[in-house]
Amino acid sequence: QAALAQALLQQEGNLAPMEDAYPFDGDAGQTMTIELQSEDFDTILLLKGPDGEVITSNDDYGGTLNPTIVFELPEDGTYSAVASSFSGQGGSYQIEVRPASEYEIVFSRAYDLSVSEDFADSIEAYTAAIEIDDTDPAAYLGRAEARVNQAYINASADISSPDELPEEVTTAVVEDYLKAADLLDQQGQSGPAASLREQASYFTEDGGAGVTPDVPPTEVMAVEPDGGIGDGATPLPEAEGTEPEAVEPEVIEPEETGPETTEPETP
Repeated sequence: QAALAQALLQQEGNLAPMEDAYPFDGDAGQTMTIELQSEDFDTILLLKGPDGEVITSNDDYGGTLNPTIVFELPEDGTYSAVASSFSGQGGSYQIEVRPASEYEIVFSRAYDLSVSEDFADSIEAYTAAIEIDDTDPAAYLGRAEARVNQAYINASADISSPDELPEEVTTAVVEDYLKAADLLDQQGQSGPAASLREQASYFTEDGGAGVTPDVPPTEVMAVEPDGGIGDGATPLPEAEGTEPEAVEPEVIEPEETGPETTEPETP
């Protein structure tokens, strides 16, 4: 065997995934909302329990490309909200942990029912969410999508285009789409609003035959430059026209779970 030169460095290591962990204390039975948003990379959000194991995770939520977790904590202890990236790339992001509102809990139930293809109960849950807060376009879009999917399941024959849906379904879906478009306009999101009205036209015009409409995502919030994978994050900004929650979000510091992380700036 050939002789080898003396090693200058020989060491074992463990390369952690690119992620930031934010610990917070919670009580059994408490429902928390965790939101993660970024325009720079494909976000993944994880929730770890007091034992360090992943309890639940989310990639996309509510018609957007950003994840949200609404979850009832099973026990007292210190949990961790983990911001991660699907592709391993990093960038600027925002994360917030707060007690869930009544609307968020009902909306989350509607969304989960739709994902599990229980569209009838999902429609009822979205309707209940709208009765609590009728200003969120995502609830109308979710209900419209559930109505379309329920109609496809209930159809006795294959449906090849939206104009073959029952009239009562078409009417309800168009009303939800147009209501969501109006709300988007009020929020200054004219582009998504116009796209949504175009989608609604597929249900009322022959030109939409053979096209299955997609529910467009709502506009992503702008991110601040002082947050990022490995660099911490800033809290999500308050939405315009909404009253702040009675309970202020907890300020949390990231744990160092990856190499060369730095402390976040305090927003």
